[in-house]
Amino acid sequence: MLMSLMFLFATAEDSLACSCQLSMKPVKQQVKDSYNSSTAIFSGEVTEIVSNDEFSITVKFKVTKSWKSKFQSDITTKTSKDSSMCGYSFEVGKKYFVYANGSKNELSTNNCSRTAIFGNKQEIRFLDRLKKTKGKSA
Repeated sequence: MLMSLMFLFATAEDSLACSCQLSMKPVKQQVKDSYNSSTAIFSGEVTEIVSNDEFSITVKFKVTKSWKSKFQSDITTKTSKDSSMCGYSFEVGKKYFVYANGSKNELSTNNCSRTAIFGNKQEIRFLDRLKKTKGKSA
């Protein structure tokens, strides 16, 4: 039996898996940390989802508000297709907070960011305060 298990593990293919570290910090501190580490933070409605390849998708948003970085009314961001590869599951027609990284033209997000369904009023207040104190980022 031991030999069978060893053979099984020796022949297994590499697999991709998502693992996020949970923060025990207060929400206000989590938002501040995410603000500081993100390239862009905005809210917007998903207008289109396009498959890039077998691993990733591009999500198009109609931006309603930006807290970090400035955008035209539409922006795209990439994410992995599968949540096991840390991809965020967006749905057309729904509104989200998006915490993204990368260059303005190549933004991406994932399950480990604070990206979430829009509506947390406490998060909006924290982000509004951070935008005022940090200045309006370009």
